[in-house]
Amino acid sequence: MNYRLFAGIDVSKLKIDVVFFLAENPDNEFHELFENTDEGCSKMIAWINSLTGLLISDMLFCAEDTGLYTLPICTFFDDHGGNLWVENALRLKRSLGLKRGKSDKADAAEIANYGFLHRRKAVIFKLPGKTISKLKHLLSCRKQLVKQQTALKNTCGELEIFDKESAGFTLEIRESLIKEYDKKIDMVEAKLLAYVKEDDILEKQYYLVKSVHGIGSQTAMFIVVLTQGFTMFDDYRKFACYCGLAPFGNTSGTTLKGKPKVSHLANKRIKTLLTMCALNTIKKDNEFKRYYDRKIKEGKHHSAVLNVLRNKLVSRAFAAVLKDRPYEKDYHIAA
Repeated sequence: MNYRLFAGIDVSKLKIDVVFFLAENPDNEFHELFENTDEGCSKMIAWINSLTGLLISDMLFCAEDTGLYTLPICTFFDDHGGNLWVENALRLKRSLGLKRGKSDKADAAEIANYGFLHRRKAVIFKLPGKTISKLKHLLSCRKQLVKQQTALKNTCGELEIFDKESAGFTLEIRESLIKEYDKKIDMVEAKLLAYVKEDDILEKQYYLVKSVHGIGSQTAMFIVVLTQGFTMFDDYRKFACYCGLAPFGNTSGTTLKGKPKVSHLANKRIKTLLTMCALNTIKKDNEFKRYYDRKIKEGKHHSAVLNVLRNKLVSRAFAAVLKDRPYEKDYHIAA
């Protein structure tokens, strides 16, 4: 699309700095400060319109992904049909080159310029469905509860070994909290399943992913949520790259000829879950175990073989959903 105006939005908790310029005159920039609310976004559009007379459909807004702080502008643009590009913070940072000093106005100007230079790669933001948003918050809550419970368990374990007599009372307190955390985690997991069952499409996708041998409930839930119901990734390879499972080359000229390696720029949470799934698959005799043993005998490294298994799990999960049928281990196509 041929946008006539490019705007950069630097988002903070309470305010948004906005800098825009017209495509025919990028050097003439306009700056203003607004509240980070729905009303503030309305005033922003009115301000730009009063200066340019352009429609919102002629404008491309680019903002840095700052999590919850970007929610008000995302909701506004989703409701009003504007073109908002929410870009990854690291990609933005690495594209800006050397910087001396910092200000919100300068950041907004650089974001606007980024949107102008990379306009052909712009990905217009679409607000996730209500169910996906609820599931994200629940998964985040569960992760936090498990982390806090693990910290308590570790403390209890150390005290019981080295100073049980003196720490008797505090041990009782911690153990009661651990039991309470168990109850809360169970409540969150029950709510996760309840929300999934409210959406027929998500429920079907969840059980299709779970039908793949080795993928458990939590991993299946994460895959459905991270793919936003398999709408964010149209190919399993793209999702594998997002998870940090895709190897990339490491060569340069005649001197650097390293082996392909996976990138650390990945969603580490889902990567960890898929690793646990892959490790579980090789504990019993099955096709994964036989494949793993064969490759190890051939001299392949444990991590490399495990990464292949993780990719197999992802590819089968996508195949099950895209073909709309549960994974069948012994499925054969009729001649």
